[in-house]
Amino acid sequence: MMKASLSNLLRGTALVAGLGILAGSPSQAQENPAKTKKADTKKAEPKPAPAESDNDTKAELLKLNSLTGVEAMQTRLTELIKEKEQSKKLVAMAVEMAKDAKTKEQAAPFNYNASLILAKTAHSLKELDSAELFYERCAEDATKLQSANKIIQAYEGLIQLYQDQKKFNAVEEVCQKFMDLKGGKELDQAKPFVLEKLILAKARQGQTDEALRMTEGLVQIASDEGKWYFMRLKGQVLHDAGKVDDSIDAYKEAISDLDKSKLKDETKERFQDSLRYGLSGIYVEANKIGPAAELLESLAKKHPDNPTYKNDLGFIWCDHDMKLPEAEKLIREAIDLDKKLKVKLKAEGAIDDDSPNAAYLDSLGWVLFKQKKFKEALKYLEEAAKDPEEGAHIEIFDHVADCQAAMGNKKAALETLLKAIKLDDVSKRDAERRRKMTEKIKKLRSETKVD
Repeated sequence: MMKASLSNLLRGTALVAGLGILAGSPSQAQENPAKTKKADTKKAEPKPAPAESDNDTKAELLKLNSLTGVEAMQTRLTELIKEKEQSKKLVAMAVEMAKDAKTKEQAAPFNYNASLILAKTAHSLKELDSAELFYERCAEDATKLQSANKIIQAYEGLIQLYQDQKKFNAVEEVCQKFMDLKGGKELDQAKPFVLEKLILAKARQGQTDEALRMTEGLVQIASDEGKWYFMRLKGQVLHDAGKVDDSIDAYKEAISDLDKSKLKDETKERFQDSLRYGLSGIYVEANKIGPAAELLESLAKKHPDNPTYKNDLGFIWCDHDMKLPEAEKLIREAIDLDKKLKVKLKAEGAIDDDSPNAAYLDSLGWVLFKQKKFKEALKYLEEAAKDPEEGAHIEIFDHVADCQAAMGNKKAALETLLKAIKLDDVSKRDAERRRKMTEKIKKLRSETKVD
């Protein structure tokens, strides 16, 4: 299974980072995943004891108002995300406090920084209504403070929240509201990147012609240094419209435009890797496995410590019954590299879970399945499917079912497919997978005589 990387929780806002792209500074949102930032190794403040009453909980929440500076906020946010059960209670109490103050027409209990931490915590915990409430509170406070940076940060949070829920009409509304804001130079500089989000929202609602018209406008007005960025956007819009070959052409043009730009070599190289990696995925969708593998081989050779490139190359080889022993070797290397990285980050306090990557486990299970090592394959596939965050994926469950059926356990395979069919699509490939799964379910029902 091919795996996408995640962005930083508080620092790596795409819109703020995007402002530096045309000036030549690297964006964290597109940073090469092989170059992971070293976590802050400063000793964290002792964690507060769990609240024993509502008053204790409220007191703990109000302490968030005293936090200043990105480092202190990030540290507390990381702690809250780790303490999931306790943090759910804190978020629920915070919502109650905010609503109670509004009902009584009292001052809001949380300032901007506290609201942002609560919004990010709720977002991470998938308490989506609570996240929306606090992001909106952030937007209100930021507007009153007339802080462009805070306005950008708050609106990006709302945009990402709605994107995660695939509420693209809401994404469009928030983006349009941002575009209508009056402000200084910093807000105006952010607007092309908010417009990018607006365009993608339109594209994902089927408004392809309008999205392409808007994209062409951005390409036309972009400087020589920035044209590649919006050609990449055109490629994304075409991809969402199902125009895969045209999308490939747009990505190739973006790579060519980037190569001609005068960005610093290190920055240019980082963005080129990002574009080539994106293009490899589109080649796979177009069933052009040769060009996809060529790009991934080049990236894996260039970045031998990057697990993503090795996993993806191994997966597309095994998924197309190519070079199975070599594919298995690459995937195992990806798992080992990922493990070493997570152990290091856990020791530094950056993460609290060093469990194997579900996508990589799925890849290993799948390459073993392809080699008819069904018992060993099922162990890894089932482990991948159990991951509470990344395992609930239609492709992983489909692989589990195929392995169960190959081992003669058709009833278990049917049960797995019936669970899988209820999961959301993640990529365009999933729609075709769902169609094939429906056929498998019919076949297994007839063979097992189960309704």
